[in-house]
Amino acid sequence: MRSEIPQLEVITAIQDSESEDFVSQLLFSQGWNIIYRAFDADSLTRFMHSRGSELRTVVIYMTDLPHFDSSIFSQFASNTITFISLDGIELSSHIIMSQIRGQLRLPMVQNRGNIPHLSADEFQTPVFQDRAQRGSSQKITIRTRQVIAVTGSCGAPGRTRFAILLAEELSIKNKIMLIDADMRSQGLSRQRDLIRTPEIETVPLSPADRPRTLPMSTDMTVVDLGTLPAISEAVSDRRWHGSLINNVLDSSTHLVYLVKSTPPNIDELGMFLREFPLLAKKLPVTYVCVLAGHSRELREWEGKFLTLTTGESRHILRESQLERDIDGSGLPFMKAGNSKRKEIAKIALSLI
Repeated sequence: MRSEIPQLEVITAIQDSESEDFVSQLLFSQGWNIIYRAFDADSLTRFMHSRGSELRTVVIYMTDLPHFDSSIFSQFASNTITFISLDGIELSSHIIMSQIRGQLRLPMVQNRGNIPHLSADEFQTPVFQDRAQRGSSQKITIRTRQVIAVTGSCGAPGRTRFAILLAEELSIKNKIMLIDADMRSQGLSRQRDLIRTPEIETVPLSPADRPRTLPMSTDMTVVDLGTLPAISEAVSDRRWHGSLINNVLDSSTHLVYLVKSTPPNIDELGMFLREFPLLAKKLPVTYVCVLAGHSRELREWEGKFLTLTTGESRHILRESQLERDIDGSGLPFMKAGNSKRKEIAKIALSLI
């Protein structure tokens, strides 16, 4: 069932008509809804007052707007209203979308002021011991345990195979916990025998146990989450499976979303892009399109994938790149120079 959550509702507040038209057309191509175009601060203020603060609104502006005053930020301060400046931003689709989505979804880097509660064992790690030796007044920036969740559209785009190959690439420099959290398919559990890398520990989650959280670990973690339901359904589902999905999203430091170059998959991607900034935690997302075939129609859907993911981290794979070598070795590219695995190695390096 398709979600009833509306598109991102955007207000533009840009004086130059050509610039405003460029931004509006770009956002429209991403499936976002321009609900108002303000050409001076007075009209913007009036519309914001009439709209209220209960609805989620993104205001994209430039400070050269006539009568612009920074007090407008405090006047409409709300968790549902986001102001994004395009001052000094080049009129480039990629740069503009990077700026906008970067403000809507930020990497999970924490400073000492908001470090979560740590156990006594976790406090003994080298980074905290080093901090203690340098004095408690010095602030440091640390990254939480890396958890990479692999999900995507329905129609078997190759999530499980990708999760295994990604874990093998990452295992060159890290110990990896590879978790099967796909409660509907359990594809990773069926393919455990293909993993011959000692640095990878596979952990299947059994539906019979009705797990609600991921296992704790200090290792880098890759989670095969399976097909992600509509975000609106996932965040409101308080049954055990919904709780597990929410826990994976809350724990993840990066999300990898796979689609095939087919109409249903691209449609699901479009819905995900519209809903995710509204309803999910702010975290980086990498989009991967798996090309299925060589026909003209598939090339057309590949082009639509690139249009939808403008400004995002994205990669194109062929189905053959998700296949293991004939001898079953599947040696990672970073270790053996396997050209088939080069693109997956590139994705792995972008996640660490």
